[in-house]
Amino acid sequence: MTQRLQQPSGSGRRAPRRRAPRVEAPVSEPTILGFPAERAGDTAPTQAAPDVPRDVGIPSLTVVRRSEPFGAAALVLAGVAANVSLLLPWSRGAGSTGLTLVQRGGAALDAGLAESARRGVWEPLTVVLCGGLLVLLGFALLVPARAHRLLGVLALAVALAATAAALLLASEAGWRADRFGPGMWCAVAVPVLGLLGALKAMLTPPHVTVAGGATVS
Repeated sequence: MTQRLQQPSGSGRRAPRRRAPRVEAPVSEPTILGFPAERAGDTAPTQAAPDVPRDVGIPSLTVVRRSEPFGAAALVLAGVAANVSLLLPWSRGAGSTGLTLVQRGGAALDAGLAESARRGVWEPLTVVLCGGLLVLLGFALLVPARAHRLLGVLALAVALAATAAALLLASEAGWRADRFGPGMWCAVAVPVLGLLGALKAMLTPPHVTVAGGATVS
């Protein structure tokens, strides 16, 4: 008969084993070519655009209104030369003055186109009238404006008419400068100064500056 081994008191129950804490393995994040991939919904909120102050000025191009003193001076001098030619003889020696030639041209114009079309009659009248028109255009160039190209074109047309009349007078004198009187030299100066002033007014570009006048609305 086997004897039961007497077990000590309190040894009938086994002590519960303590479970070791579960160590969770780190979850690896998904990567793309070694770089962390962005998940849907994990995008950072977009930054709002900074507010632009309403009073900040934006530079803008402004055309400055200005006068044309050089072209005006040339056109006015052309008119002065035309007026001086009225007091001086147009041919060498005791020739007729410009005032006498202009009066002949006016009388021939009253008589008819056929009479006024004769050479040596209408040319002095044309030169003097063109000189008067150039004076008016010269004073108009002193008015400030963005550009004076229109006045320059008008002055060019007037100067070309005076040039044609002066060339016809020179051809009548045989292109010999020794036959020109002081009045004729003044008449030649009218188209030269007129062309100079007209080209200056036509070819001068507008003056543009940068100004901060505009504002952001």
